[in-house]
Amino acid sequence: MSNVLTLARQMIAVDSRSSVSNLPVLELMQSRLTAWDVERIDYVDDDGVPKANLVARHPGSISTLAFAGHLDTVSAAGWMTDPFAPTIDGGRLMGLGAADMKGPVAAFMCAVERTDPTMRPLLVLTADEETTKRGVREVVARSRHLREKPPACFIVCEPTQLGVVRGHRVDVQFVVTARGVQAHSSTGKGLNANLALIPFLSDLRLLHLRLRQDTALHDPQYDPPFCDLNFVIDNHGTVPNTTVGLATCRIKFRYSKSFDPAPVVEEVRRIAMQNGLEIIVRPEAPPPELPADARQVIALEKIVGGRARVMGLGTEASEYSRVAPSLIFGPGDLDDAHKPSESIELSQLSAAEEAYVRIAEQLPAAL
Repeated sequence: MSNVLTLARQMIAVDSRSSVSNLPVLELMQSRLTAWDVERIDYVDDDGVPKANLVARHPGSISTLAFAGHLDTVSAAGWMTDPFAPTIDGGRLMGLGAADMKGPVAAFMCAVERTDPTMRPLLVLTADEETTKRGVREVVARSRHLREKPPACFIVCEPTQLGVVRGHRVDVQFVVTARGVQAHSSTGKGLNANLALIPFLSDLRLLHLRLRQDTALHDPQYDPPFCDLNFVIDNHGTVPNTTVGLATCRIKFRYSKSFDPAPVVEEVRRIAMQNGLEIIVRPEAPPPELPADARQVIALEKIVGGRARVMGLGTEASEYSRVAPSLIFGPGDLDDAHKPSESIELSQLSAAEEAYVRIAEQLPAAL
């Protein structure tokens, strides 16, 4: 336990929120890979922040497996204690990213160090999973290692409570923009952009309710069975005595493999254009859902125990599935992630390290 706990604490202590550069935490991880063939894939995000991904292969390894995880975290909103000061309380490690994803990444990194060098998986560490997923897209598009010797299977290390996840929903993101005229609200010379959003939001509400209430649109293997259509509205800091010059509605629509997203996408596009609004549509890769009887699924079930399931969360498995079949497995509970008291059980960290060793040594034979 001491090694994985030490590494997890070191990672938590490094600020790697998606809004800042992940280079310090990436360099911490790279420092443990001195004997590896390390490929760095750098880029600058849309806000001008330098980011980097890492793909590493151990010389002499014949493994056809890849372990993948991301290094960025959500914001520290709501934390009443220092989110970058890892603490232990009641058998749990607390800190920003403890469950998503620094604990799981620490577990597989320590596991790989204990694995026979000939069976060490390819390692992939990325940026911006919590926001745009640009990091994994850069890896899939540019990685020399993936191009020259693609793995037969990815294990994406997300918090699944040490259960096997064989698939999940993916999303389509929409950015809908209304424009007004900003002015002091007392002058009557402004135009509130929110007024243009109101009829659009009214129609969006009806679509939201139909997705929840019409059982013909449900996928019963998921909990909840209905597709998620969530939206937030941004007035870009406008205060109440100012008319809103710019209003942005951001929407995330999640769907599973059995659901055809095209009618929903077209409906959102139609109601936006009908109301004179600008719209950008950003689809994700297709849902990475493997059948329950897929050989990779059955093999991983035998190694770690339990029956594979599907989940509503989204991961980088959708992008990795463009290269090879992908499964999701890791310590921690999704319910503990993205909270101002994020934590992970120490016992799960230890169990995950042992499980990753078994996966690295046993799963390639079934691929």
